[in-house]
Amino acid sequence: MNLNRIDLNLLVVFDAIARTGSVKDAAPQLALSQPAVSHALNRLRVLMDDPLFVRARNRLVPTERAQSMIGPVAGILQSVRVLMRSDGSDIVEDNRHFRIGISDFAALTIVPRLTRKLQQIAPNVTLELINVGENTLNQLAGGELDCTFWGLQPPESPYLSQFLFHDSFVGFCSADHPLVELSEQGVSIDDYLFYPHAIAQFRASGSSPIDVFLKGIGRHRAIALRSPSFMSNITAIVGTKMIATLPSLLESIALSQGLLSFPLPFLIPNFNYSLVWHRRTEADPSGIWLRRLLVEMR
Repeated sequence: MNLNRIDLNLLVVFDAIARTGSVKDAAPQLALSQPAVSHALNRLRVLMDDPLFVRARNRLVPTERAQSMIGPVAGILQSVRVLMRSDGSDIVEDNRHFRIGISDFAALTIVPRLTRKLQQIAPNVTLELINVGENTLNQLAGGELDCTFWGLQPPESPYLSQFLFHDSFVGFCSADHPLVELSEQGVSIDDYLFYPHAIAQFRASGSSPIDVFLKGIGRHRAIALRSPSFMSNITAIVGTKMIATLPSLLESIALSQGLLSFPLPFLIPNFNYSLVWHRRTEADPSGIWLRRLLVEMR
């Protein structure tokens, strides 16, 4: 059969007749006249080379061929309805549950704004936040995650991504750190490397761009603390001689904990932060709605 000959409206008519058992009863549901419904049914009969419905006891009864079509046709029409509901109007009212992969950077910078926004526009929506890790991409592929925040180079197909924003790195130290006096005239790279460092190391990430740069010039920093959390590093270095190099968007949080910031003594490219999801959810109306919301918030 040539698919170009199939009119989706014929399937809509078929579904209505199968449910009502009558051209007369199907017509008002379809907002069509009875002759128009009869004409559409005749067209479908020709396409399928089957009478589809026969009269019995004043009702139209499906033939064996039509009976086998009822379930699949209903599924096709439901899929089309889902695809066409991409404006998210139903999601605002539904008890939709979203599962998002996050690091503590996203938890500290994006999630607070996201939860406030959801409470305003879609209070019935619930979030489940899952830490990113080595299995994150498999979780996207398996449907365990709807999307994930991503601070690395976005993965290739079958994964899709949307740029959200970029950020830079800033140095932080305790307010009584010796570097505070040096920060006015500028911290040198020797000053920066003289003190021990606290770094956030995530299982899903490779080497820090800081360490990649230092290795390129034949230098390295002494690591006194490795943790899977920016926030734990912020609190851990208070009152110590340790230094932490953090995304600048965390500056207000770091300052609130008693830290001071200083410019790095070298140039590091800004890093991009993105949203990543699997291709199979590209047309999902709920996913479209959530991704659109996150992009609008950036």
